[in-house]
Amino acid sequence: MFSTHAARTTSALTPDPSIPAYTDDLEWVTAYLVAHMMSDNSKVYTYLLWICVAFVLLVFTLFHLSGNRGGFVAAAWSKWALRRRTWRGASVLERARRTGKNIQPVILPPNSQILCLVALPIIAFLLAFVGPDYLSPKLHLFDLDSPNLATRATGYDASLFYQYQPQYTINKAWWTSGGRTGLIAFAFLPLCVLFALKAPPFAIFAISFTTQVYFDKLAWLHRWSGRLIWLITLLHVLLWSAQLLRDHRPSTGKIGYTYAWQYEKFIYGWLAFGLLTLLIFVSSRFIRKAHYEIFYISHIVLVPLTLVMSALHHPPVGFWCYLTLGIWAAERVWRGTWWLQMNGFFGKENTAPVVSQSTVPADPETQALRPWRYSTSSSIYPPSSPYLDSRFSTYADGNLLAPASAIGYSPPPGFAHAELLSGATVRLTYITPGFLSWAPGQHFLINVPSVSRFLTHPFTTASICDEQAASVAGRAIVFLVRCRNGWTRDLWNHVANMVSHNQQHIQGEKLPNSTTMPSTGVLLKMYVDGPFGSAVRARWGEHSTVVIFVAGSGVSFGLSILEYVCLCLAGRDGRYLGGRPGGWASKGFNTRRVKFVWMIREFAHIQWCASILRRCMAMIPSPGLDVDIFVTNFKPLLAKNVPPPPNDSDPGLLAPNPTYARSKRISSEELTLYDSDGADDNFVDFNYYTDAFGDEENDISSIPLSEREDYTLNLTNFEGDNDDSLPGERQLNRKVQKQGKKLRAKSRKLSQILNLTQDEYPPRLIGPGSLNSSRSSSPLPFIPEDASTSTLTFPDRSSPAFHLSHDSRATAPPASPRSRPLSSSYSSSSRPNSPPLQSAHAPIKSSPLVNLRPLNTSDLDVGVSAGSIRHSQPFSAISGAMSDMYSDDTHLSPSSQHQARPRLIVEGQEMRDVSAVSVKVRPGKPRLDRILHEEVETARGSVVVACCGPSSFNAMVRKAIAFEISPARIRRGDRRGHIELVSEEFEF
Repeated sequence: MFSTHAARTTSALTPDPSIPAYTDDLEWVTAYLVAHMMSDNSKVYTYLLWICVAFVLLVFTLFHLSGNRGGFVAAAWSKWALRRRTWRGASVLERARRTGKNIQPVILPPNSQILCLVALPIIAFLLAFVGPDYLSPKLHLFDLDSPNLATRATGYDASLFYQYQPQYTINKAWWTSGGRTGLIAFAFLPLCVLFALKAPPFAIFAISFTTQVYFDKLAWLHRWSGRLIWLITLLHVLLWSAQLLRDHRPSTGKIGYTYAWQYEKFIYGWLAFGLLTLLIFVSSRFIRKAHYEIFYISHIVLVPLTLVMSALHHPPVGFWCYLTLGIWAAERVWRGTWWLQMNGFFGKENTAPVVSQSTVPADPETQALRPWRYSTSSSIYPPSSPYLDSRFSTYADGNLLAPASAIGYSPPPGFAHAELLSGATVRLTYITPGFLSWAPGQHFLINVPSVSRFLTHPFTTASICDEQAASVAGRAIVFLVRCRNGWTRDLWNHVANMVSHNQQHIQGEKLPNSTTMPSTGVLLKMYVDGPFGSAVRARWGEHSTVVIFVAGSGVSFGLSILEYVCLCLAGRDGRYLGGRPGGWASKGFNTRRVKFVWMIREFAHIQWCASILRRCMAMIPSPGLDVDIFVTNFKPLLAKNVPPPPNDSDPGLLAPNPTYARSKRISSEELTLYDSDGADDNFVDFNYYTDAFGDEENDISSIPLSEREDYTLNLTNFEGDNDDSLPGERQLNRKVQKQGKKLRAKSRKLSQILNLTQDEYPPRLIGPGSLNSSRSSSPLPFIPEDASTSTLTFPDRSSPAFHLSHDSRATAPPASPRSRPLSSSYSSSSRPNSPPLQSAHAPIKSSPLVNLRPLNTSDLDVGVSAGSIRHSQPFSAISGAMSDMYSDDTHLSPSSQHQARPRLIVEGQEMRDVSAVSVKVRPGKPRLDRILHEEVETARGSVVVACCGPSSFNAMVRKAIAFEISPARIRRGDRRGHIELVSEEFEF
């Protein structure tokens, strides 16, 4: 505690400056406050803060530009830093019981963020309290002129009172500590705003030649630095209040607070503190989640007002406020100008780059794999890749320069094609009027005027920008908007209402001439702002294996990365796909395998992106690409009649079984409980409802089994996600489940006939002698071009069945057997000491199935047609007579019950894509830790993991990555010990 008698100065002088006994109240208080103003030398602490900021920025910039990950020391740091702690316990369960709602578990930030959150206030308080507060003006630390304290209608020239300021150093006093905390709060203002800026060059952390870190990774720093500013400002107010309450005017005996209110700058200070407090309150998580519009508008209004009031409160350091306000306003103007250009208000669209042959030299391994590529001076573009399926060109979209996102309809520029999908999701497909490029995994701020005229909301794009595509459809931006509360609910209701009334576009929104209307969905005027997102800094091609873990609507983040890496593996250059230069046949491109794992709530949710997944699977067959989709909402009843266990003695009946699937022998009872397809279902965690979830840090055995299902929502559903469904989703769920089981059964049957087991497919490297047969194939059934036509039928209980024919171009592409694992068991100690001599990630030799006629597939639900016509007629998942499908969907209807209800509409091509992808969909929860372990053990180098999902899912993935990071391996030269995480987990 401070006191006048306890305070000491270096010159044994009083810390309280003396002023004459002025008779005028305003003159006295002006002299009093000016005499207690901090000296210029005292501002050294604010400069030390920015020296620390510049040093940290420089260090991270050097690491980013050099691509150096720091070796085993950095690996040890990453192993600890990326972990997230999750807590589930009685209090969470009790709240769920009391409210009847699904309560998210308590999930702490990653350890690295917690460390930063601890370090930031420590640094701030060290700069605010360590060392003398008031430094003598005679120290000559800075050759600065005396501060020009502006006079604002006081009637007195403040410069007349500078003579009363102490000319000696003061260690501690109420007013010196209060003034010093005020200086630190001012100095923090530009840093807080820099954390919030989104567009370079004003967002200096996002500039490509610095750290290239965007707001999505700095949002938490912005929030906590703002709270820290408020806390330091509160200390400033309290300390100065103590000084004013302690000091009395000699002539009247009244406290200083009585006269301070006559000083305008004192009033400005209280106004600034009140505005800052209000800003912190409306920025709280509750307001931000429940009333995002209030949060957004308050920021636009309160931030400038707070900065102006703060500058008026203390003009000598007002430059911090004006600098902050200038950066904030300049970034807004820059973004506004860019927004006008990309949304077509002025300027012309840039033409796409000319397609040319890549001249980047390849590494020796690539030259050995493709010697003919370098023996001639000319070649086709894109260059042929051994990862590209030889039958890919026979598909309707089997062109590497075709629109990458496999969209069936291109909306006119400036308009979004909005479609109602399963899982209360709206798919928006948008093409900007002005040229725009983005990196995979980035996001945009979108505005739909017919829903909300001024507000924008962030969504991650599920597509990539193909600058070399033959049409503008190659740069279509696809968004998957899951219905929650607020704006997303308004969007869903708006589109559903238009569909119900057969309205294809808003009457007041003028469409371009000769616009072709879509067969399903509606057209909405839309504007975008961006791109933003730190995923642009990822170096996907530098890693041997790319593992993509996504859950729920977080698949948007993973889809763009999946497309990008697959096209690069197929021979495209990443520089024309929004990423970094390089691809197959390019020097430094090391990627040889992609693993895609998606957790969803319902089978029908694969409709969100079935077309993209099908095209990637057709482009890069296994083992170059492996796709696994797991459905968590699956709790069948225990069957009364338990079938006999499978015949383990017959290896011909067993499908490939990687190490992460071999946990324990599954009993026949469990197989029946989970509606097992067979041994392939070992991918599923059969302890799903009775065992640990993988991300918790405490024992959950006390939680009743009947209530643990609530926690499974946390792995696939973001907070507020709506599980409502359109009429028809139940039938689509059953159809996808049945279709996938049937295709997997065909795969096992074909494997049995050909007597192909996983032991006959050992991992091997390809030599020059096997290049002419480097395509992959597999025992999964595929449909030849001359196969007979079959139909995909959705039965109706009250009306004739509806049949839809299919063609071979939509069937599931062949996939090779999974790579043979290097170890037969999985444990915490089973780690090889050296990289494998043979890799499962080089393309394997062609399967004997290439020249064999496949099984009769006339009984499959996925059919073909003799021609290659793309069907575009809409397909309704159910007929209007199925009234039982409407019973639980009434609250999704935007109109009365007497009006037409929107139904789940799936176009013919998309329905065939759903059928093709269904072979990869199965019920249960994947063992993410074992999947990652398998990928690490069979990798040829470092591994990069892309992750997006709810907090529980993110924590689970981080725990698995932390376990697999091995500094000891890196020290021995084994790059498999290095795993890089690229995640999207920000919230506005």
